Parts: sequence; structure tokens; C-alpha cells
Amino acid sequence: MADVLDLRQFRSSQLESLLAAESVEWSRLLDWDYASSAELIRQYIDARILPGYVLAERMRGRMHPQGYGFFIYEARKGMIGNLFVHPEHRDLHSSLERVLLRHILDTLRATPGLERIEAQLMVFPREALRSSFAGEGFETFARVFLRLPLDREGNAAPARNHSRSGLRIEPWGGASLEEAARLIQHAYQHHVDARINDQYRTYAGAVRFMHNIAHYPGCGVFDPDSSFIARSLPQAGLEGMILASRVKNDVAHITQICVSPERQHQGLGGALLERCLTTLRQQRLRAATLTVTAANSAACSLYRQLGFVTLTEFDAHVWEPARPASSEGL
Repeated sequence: MADVLDLRQFRSSQLESLLAAESVEWSRLLDWDYASSAELIRQYIDARILPGYVLAERMRGRMHPQGYGFFIYEARKGMIGNLFVHPEHRDLHSSLERVLLRHILDTLRATPGLERIEAQLMVFPREALRSSFAGEGFETFARVFLRLPLDREGNAAPARNHSRSGLRIEPWGGASLEEAARLIQHAYQHHVDARINDQYRTYAGAVRFMHNIAHYPGCGVFDPDSSFIARSLPQAGLEGMILASRVKNDVAHITQICVSPERQHQGLGGALLERCLTTLRQQRLRAATLTVTAANSAACSLYRQLGFVTLTEFDAHVWEPARPASSEGL
């Protein structure tokens, strides 16, 4: 029978079979090279600073890991960063995954001062772990992972002359992380995505979000050459932006599209996306991916119009003690 052990008792070399299998799964399901993320996980494991658990069975005097999961703290928030069981040890009921999740949630809920828990586990299909999260009072939001082949021309966004409407689209290099953070905070006021990711709610949180996008491989390697901003004329205020990263040598992931509330429903999001996709095609990339909340019907419609198709659907889970449990996008 497998035991649940503290992740900090292990070296990354002991989990190599899990990390290798996980990399294969990310490539197969999401068209994503997990190598840079796996390397960062190895570094944190070997430094003994990554909180989490390993499910392992003792055989012939050695521990044989079957799965692992970890979480991180950010101020008064806990985020479940990963949960993975080797395909050889899975069952139809995700039993081992639920065991690991139970230990992670128990630890997080017992952490003094914790006010929020977030989890987005993209390789798990919708509803795979929903009952476990629901039993702990989590809100659930349906999310969609979309992919667009770039080896053929897709449908174009509705044409609009933004220079005449007082806007100019220009390369990313003309904006600072702080300026982008202010736009994110403003754009996501009263938006469903701010309920999923509380970094969107405050300037300080949005700065952390932008810093993570620019400097960490969780969403791929940031690609400024295929990222763009939109400024108003003549004031030069930042009105919109699109950020892209490389998740494979020939695949981009669009990590952020946002438009100020005053400029929404004017075609600016579509224009930014089309500019980005044109650049990705010029770079001879094979595909572009993105995620969207299913309840964001306007964005979903735009992406479908441009030719994006669903690769997978997954759930985002959020717990806050002051918010009653409910489900969205069912």
C-alpha cells in the first residue's frame, strides 16, 4: 500500500519517472513542452523549499513514487501548483489523485491566516476532481483550452481602422510592466476572471502577474516580438495589450488579452489578436493556444470566429471563506 510522504523528503532524481511522464502528457494533451517547468520543479525540490506530498510504495527497501503534488503560498493565498499520478497507477475514479489532493487541502486549510485557495489543473478534464473540491466549499469555473493551427490562414477579425478611431497598435517594448499592471487591474473590474485569479483585482497583484509572465516559465517563455499594445491618440494612454509566450519551439501560447472597459466592444481585442497571429505566422510557428473562461461568451465567440478549436476543457477552483459555494459554466 502506498504512503503519503512530505515532498521535501525526496530528491528530484527520485521523481524523474513522474516528471518524464508528466512532460509526455503535457505535450500530448496541450501541445506544450513542459521541460522548462519540470526543470524549475527539480530545482525547488532539490532545494527542499517546495511544500507538497509524494504518494510512494516501499518495495525491496526502496520508495517507488506513484504520484506527487505541490502548492505554494502567496501572502494569504495558497495555490495548488500541480497534481500528477503516473498513468500506470491511475484508475477511473482518480483515487490516488484524490488522496494527494486531500492531504494538500488539509494542509492549506490548516494554515493560519490563509484567506484564499486557487487551483487550475489543466491536464485534468472537467469534473474529474470537482466533487472533491465541491465538498470543501470551492467555487468551480469551467475553462476551455483552445488551439489554432497556423499553417493555414484563419478567419480575419473584423476590419477596423484604429488610427482613425484614436488608437495605435505598436510593439510590446513601448510599455512597462507597471503600466501593463494598471491596465489589467482596470480591465478586469467586475470580470469573472478576477474571481478566478485575484491578482487581477489589485495593482500589486497585477504587478506580480506581469512579473511572473515575463520572468518565469509557468506560461512558457515570454515572446515580446509577438506581443503588442494599443495606445490612445494623442494622449498615449495604454488601452489594450496582448502577450504571447513560446511553449514549444513552434507553438505559442497567448497568455493575456485585455482591453480597457472604455474601449471594449469596439473590435480592439480582435485587432490585437489578429496582429499577434500574423506575426506568429511570419515566424513560421505551427500553432497558437490560449485559455478562456467558458462564461466569457464574447471572447469565446471571437476565438471560434478566428478558427480556434477546443483541445480540452478543465475546471478552475477557488475557495474563499466569505463566498458561498456555487458552480458556473455547467
